[in-house]
Amino acid sequence: MIGGEVCKQQLASQLLPAEPRELTRAEIDGLWRIFVAIGTMWQNTVHDSAGLKSSWLEFLTSKTRIQPSYVAEYVNALEVVEELIKIYKETEAFEKLFLDNGIIPADSLDTRLAHAKHFVVDEFIRVQIVAGGFKNFIRPQQNPEIRPDNIVNYNGFIAGSRFNRIKPVRPYEEPSK
Repeated sequence: MIGGEVCKQQLASQLLPAEPRELTRAEIDGLWRIFVAIGTMWQNTVHDSAGLKSSWLEFLTSKTRIQPSYVAEYVNALEVVEELIKIYKETEAFEKLFLDNGIIPADSLDTRLAHAKHFVVDEFIRVQIVAGGFKNFIRPQQNPEIRPDNIVNYNGFIAGSRFNRIKPVRPYEEPSK
């Protein structure tokens, strides 16, 4: 398993108990850093995920201001990420956390690292996809069979109408930078 003492500290497998509360600005900024790193890793967002921030903030609000509150999970994830960055540096820390974390078995939730991955990172990945990250998975330069003049759907995105008047695909447009 990756990380040091913080990551390997044992925890109960259920959601960490916490009273609902607003997150501090520093906590929100730290969690946003994790969220942005997801889009950076997958290269499926533009402008450091700025277009997804309002949806993400709504998600955070719903997870922290009512029971069951994820506040303790978020604080834990921030401490885990801080340790990983100290050990591996930022880019490698996120790559290891997202893709090569060494949590065995994969569904085990008995460490702080496993909690951070399951209750925070995996949830943020879902939010990222649902909020719009899915829109940038197909790019013509990544698939030689798709030419810019072809029309393509975003991977997994259904567009159009139930009537045949509107084509059920969208033209590919390079995101503005």
